[in-house]
Amino acid sequence: MKKTKLLLVDDEKPLLQNLKRLLEFEDFDVVTAYNGIEGLSQYEKESPDLVICDIMMPDMDGYGFIENLRTRGFTDAPFIFLTAKSEYDDLRTGMSFGADDYLVKPVKSTQLIEAINTRLLRKREISRKLEVQLFQLEEGFKLVTDQEFFATIYDIIGYLQLLKTKNNEADIIAREEYLDYLEKSVQRLLSLMGKVRNWKTQQSLMSDLNGDRPATPVKDVFVKLAYEYAFDYDRNLDLLCTVNDDALLPFTKEIMETLLVELLDNAFKFSEKGNPVVVHGKTEKNTYIITIADCGKMTNVDSLIAFRPFYNKIKLPNNDPGKGLGLTISEMIVKSAGGIIKFSNNSPCGLLVTIEIPIVAKI
Repeated sequence: MKKTKLLLVDDEKPLLQNLKRLLEFEDFDVVTAYNGIEGLSQYEKESPDLVICDIMMPDMDGYGFIENLRTRGFTDAPFIFLTAKSEYDDLRTGMSFGADDYLVKPVKSTQLIEAINTRLLRKREISRKLEVQLFQLEEGFKLVTDQEFFATIYDIIGYLQLLKTKNNEADIIAREEYLDYLEKSVQRLLSLMGKVRNWKTQQSLMSDLNGDRPATPVKDVFVKLAYEYAFDYDRNLDLLCTVNDDALLPFTKEIMETLLVELLDNAFKFSEKGNPVVVHGKTEKNTYIITIADCGKMTNVDSLIAFRPFYNKIKLPNNDPGKGLGLTISEMIVKSAGGIIKFSNNSPCGLLVTIEIPIVAKI
């Protein structure tokens, strides 16, 4: 494991060497400099995780050192001032340059180690939060650049352009038709935004659990939704539901419903009445396996290229923009639990979705 690297800057050589030995004994990797100029060179060369610096030094004092660091954009490493001066004004001056802590000589070894560990812990917390924010930003960008969003926006722009060409009374029927298309496109866009908002809301709820994974029985939720969607599409006779096993899965009930709703809706929406939709759930060792298969002639694995943002070449019946956003959200949900989602061609036609999710416990 890589050691934490510290940069010590102090013109008192005996003190510098004593501190170096002390910190190396605590298993830190320590580099040293005798003034601010050497400190800048060492910082650029070594990229330390934390800096401990004296204030009163020749050539370039501690204030000049930290000011140069911040001016050059080096803001990652926490900075601790170490000085014999203890006046309040000195403390405020150091903090105004961006120092994180201030220790007065002679400093006790326990006090120094505690200050270092506190600042390193704080740095890790900030880095973790930043990583979460960047991940959420990346996810949000992935969602709102999904092909469905762009297909819907392109539809709205297209209908608006067509409306501009219909300016006489003879075109009144065409105008009404285009307005109807516009209204449906706007409603679809609002529905897509609702999906994104729902997913982000569920993510926020998950993060509020302070790292404790939820656990929800899958069987009742899965079966209930399967029959509800069969009823909604007037496909009760088409549903073949064999969810015999049950298990606790690491989702809230709301997130589990979001996952299953997207997959079940697609299975019925993209297959014809009279053709079966097969829903199955079983446990294998520590994994719960969900399969949803349809026999639709509209979609196959190749059409899943519509997942990709900005891709707008695949045209589905009834001006439907595709399944991209819903399945993208499903993929995110499964991966958040350490699971796998796979898509394959059903035989002789249609799509087979297989999900493998680590279970919390069998029921």
